[in-house]
Amino acid sequence: MRAWELGERQGGTVTLRRVERPDLVAGPGQVVMKVYATGLGARDVNIMKTPWTGQKLKPWQNPPPPERIPLQDSSGTVLSVGAGVTHVEVGERVIATHYPRFLDGSWDFDTMAHDDFGDCMDGFLAEQALVPADALVRIPDYLTHEQASTLQSSGLTPWRGLVDEARTRTGETVLLLGTGNVSVFGLQIAKMLGARTVITSSDDAKLARMRELGADVTINYKHSPDWHAEVMAATDGRGADVILNSIGLAELEKCLLAAASNGRILYVGARPVQGTSAAPITLAQLPSLVARCISIKGYTVGSRRMFEEFLRACEQHRLQPCIDRVFGFDDVLDAVRYYESGAKLGKVVIRIA
Repeated sequence: MRAWELGERQGGTVTLRRVERPDLVAGPGQVVMKVYATGLGARDVNIMKTPWTGQKLKPWQNPPPPERIPLQDSSGTVLSVGAGVTHVEVGERVIATHYPRFLDGSWDFDTMAHDDFGDCMDGFLAEQALVPADALVRIPDYLTHEQASTLQSSGLTPWRGLVDEARTRTGETVLLLGTGNVSVFGLQIAKMLGARTVITSSDDAKLARMRELGADVTINYKHSPDWHAEVMAATDGRGADVILNSIGLAELEKCLLAAASNGRILYVGARPVQGTSAAPITLAQLPSLVARCISIKGYTVGSRRMFEEFLRACEQHRLQPCIDRVFGFDDVLDAVRYYESGAKLGKVVIRIA
């Protein structure tokens, strides 16, 4: 099979290398997945640029080795199954969850976080992938493989936040920071839930596209650095009921200023960007947390149960994932460069087969 490996990444540069490997064989409880499409996210590009140190620490503290196959997103078919597999059958169209052990119930970092596609274990930038059968969910019939490949990270993450964590209700106001993949899907999901939506960006053309997707209010934070005041004005001084912050901790103070009483602030995307240093975080507005009864919740991508519920909602509402561009398997380096340019709006997908 053909695959791409991370390479050494010295100097924080992308050093992906194309290789050929033996075809995979499914062991007990495993599936060999024929990969049709995958995609890029901020986490993936950050991993591609994190230098290999050679240290042998705990897997989640150690940059992945040069031979690691990157990328967490997937869409494909079951090529073969190992002994004892009953959850899926050969030929079914499937997506893998991000954390194979996170099937349902409460998240537990110590037992679930260390089987992590594209980081602690091989990901999906290859023609085949070896996946625990229990980690797979079925793709709704109306979606293509390219569309389905966008859903696991960028779609399920805001779904968990808005549905399972914030329990967003019809008529509430949802604020989404930026027009990254999580925010774009968050906008679409919030509209599915009957919420009023506010979204920010520094690009007026991207904000125009967000209005086409259903955004009720758009704010250019480059023109309005005190964007929290714009949120308050747009909500008659009440603030946003739910805030999805996938930008970073530096925005937390303004999130507090933009939140309504009993507001829920969701924080995702905690992995630091290599080669950058964040400004010190101050919380001068911390009294707002108490006075307005605001909650702040950090969380990660959802479980298999959440993913199955999200896919049922996608099918019911015929959600159309926002895809910016599709690159071929041989054009992976071009895809990474395009992603890093900041020009994209929606997912950058890589077609494998």
